[in-house]
Amino acid sequence: EASLTQANVSKEEAICSGQAQEAQTMKEECQADLEKALPALNAALDALKNLKKGDIVEVKNMKVPVEGVVTVSKALCWCFGVAPKRVTSADGRSKVDDYWEASKKALWGDSKLQDRLLSYDRDNIPNHVMALLKPLENDPHFDPEVIKKASVAAFGICKWIRAMIVYDAVIKVVAPRRANLNQAEQDLQGVMAELAQKKAELRAVHEHVSALMAQFERAKNRKDELQIEVEVCEKRLNRAEKLINGLGGEKTRWYASSKQLGQQYDSLTGDVLLSSGIIAYLGAFIGKYRTDCVESWVKLTIKKGVPASPEYSLRTVLGEEVSIRTWIINRLPNDQVSVENALILSHSRRWPLMIDPQMQANAWVRKTYQANLKVIRFTQQHYNRDLEAAISGGKAALIENIQEALDPLLEPLLLKATFKAGNVVMIRLGDNTVEYHEEFRLFMTTKLPNPHYSPEVCVQVTLLNFMATPDGLEDQMLGIVVAKEEAETERRRQMLVVESAASKSQLKEIEDRILKLLSDAKGNILDDEELINTLATSRIASQRIEERLADQEKIQAGVQATRAVYVPVAIRASALFFVISELCMVEPMYQYSLDWFVNIFESSIDTAEQCDKGSDKRLKALQDRFIQLLFEKTCDSLFVKDTLMLSLLLCFKSMEVDME
Repeated sequence: EASLTQANVSKEEAICSGQAQEAQTMKEECQADLEKALPALNAALDALKNLKKGDIVEVKNMKVPVEGVVTVSKALCWCFGVAPKRVTSADGRSKVDDYWEASKKALWGDSKLQDRLLSYDRDNIPNHVMALLKPLENDPHFDPEVIKKASVAAFGICKWIRAMIVYDAVIKVVAPRRANLNQAEQDLQGVMAELAQKKAELRAVHEHVSALMAQFERAKNRKDELQIEVEVCEKRLNRAEKLINGLGGEKTRWYASSKQLGQQYDSLTGDVLLSSGIIAYLGAFIGKYRTDCVESWVKLTIKKGVPASPEYSLRTVLGEEVSIRTWIINRLPNDQVSVENALILSHSRRWPLMIDPQMQANAWVRKTYQANLKVIRFTQQHYNRDLEAAISGGKAALIENIQEALDPLLEPLLLKATFKAGNVVMIRLGDNTVEYHEEFRLFMTTKLPNPHYSPEVCVQVTLLNFMATPDGLEDQMLGIVVAKEEAETERRRQMLVVESAASKSQLKEIEDRILKLLSDAKGNILDDEELINTLATSRIASQRIEERLADQEKIQAGVQATRAVYVPVAIRASALFFVISELCMVEPMYQYSLDWFVNIFESSIDTAEQCDKGSDKRLKALQDRFIQLLFEKTCDSLFVKDTLMLSLLLCFKSMEVDME
């Protein structure tokens, strides 16, 4: 409809344009013809306008006017229809028309003659008047320049009459054209009115079409919005499915963890209080005393109404199994006391001083830091230079063989008496000022089994008792005997320990990353595609790790079954070590190191009677050979009077272990 209306309007508009062009052409032709007469007419009108009343009165008062003035008067009478006066001619035989007297009375005597001339209807001069005026163009007496000599008024009127003659000749040609032009303009107005109506109709159609197009655009935009919403919903559904699949398997474990965390939160005050007490006071004591103290403290907190865990454990409160497993891989003894020592060391603000007669803590620190560790002894020359290098380089420093007195040089370091010089943290050691690196760590060990440190030293360091425990030594002895008897089994066990630690570390990192992404998520979690993909990827990785851990646990179960065969040998060896280590109470010079004891144990395994591995006969041979070799080697350093006592102690301890 809009196209059809547009076509009709365009057709009408073309017709109107053609008619308008024709009318314009006719108008231009009429104007061109009029331009021919207009200069003379305008000049005559200007001459009339310049006439003065006295000029006209002068003509009226002429007694004997010249021929030119009479001719002008005659022409005026013709133009205004003034009848001449009939008078006797000069020969007296006939009557003639006298226009002079008639003009004097009707025209020259009219005070409004000038206005009558200016307002004369020049477009409708009668034909008979023009027939009378036309011959005057060639009359020599009707020349404006000639008449000007007689009268200015007659001169102006003469020019006006001559202009009327020219104008009438032109208007006779222009008038029909004007009539046609008027008719054409009237027709054009009608067509233009019809065209305006058509345009109004077209405009209404266009407005309707625009409204429809706007409605269409709104509908299209709404459709696009709905399509986007559908796509967003589909993506959200897919992501929700991924999220459910990714986190669904964690529900049971996370629910249990959440419940456990809730319980830990309720007991947080008392647990932190107990942990602080252990870190501050119990590091120097043996395991049994620590256990007794913690049990009494737990009872006291409950009695005082401080919420605390009934079965408190420092390992549960402060420890992370991944970190603990890493410490054990790095040769930390696998017993409760040693693990607690490591936890105290990692959470204490003071540098540790470890009572380490068996050099177990020393081995752990060396294994942990390896190339990033500087080993220092006070007996070394210029040891302070190595210490300064470690402090400024951000390395770990291990000071071995500490005696009961500390070098005063260490006091600023033990007190962490740092200060700022500009933007650099500094510390003073003796006479030197050293830049203090935040990554610097200090460890001190002593081989003294029962040192006595002054209160001043005790408040500056964290004392930790790393003396060997039965559980830790038993695990160590078991590893040695299995490594000798079942080398492949021990190798697999160590490999499984490392792999299991790595897998659990990865699992912990994945879990931490998932929880961080979830906690950092803003807005609708389903709109975060990166988060969902990360969760899905993490879930796949965690499933693989869990499967690997399950396989490792199966293998570990087999390995533990093999190791369990040699447990009696390890238990007896561990028990006998403490018999040897307690000989110093009989004679202070009876001091035996753990390395010496381990060498005897390894030698006994190598020299024992060869039987089927894991058989009862082989186990008995190992035990018999070890106690024999231990007695012989120990007797080499004993007074003869003490050998019988040693044999009795070894016998009693063996019977105690065997429950005889």
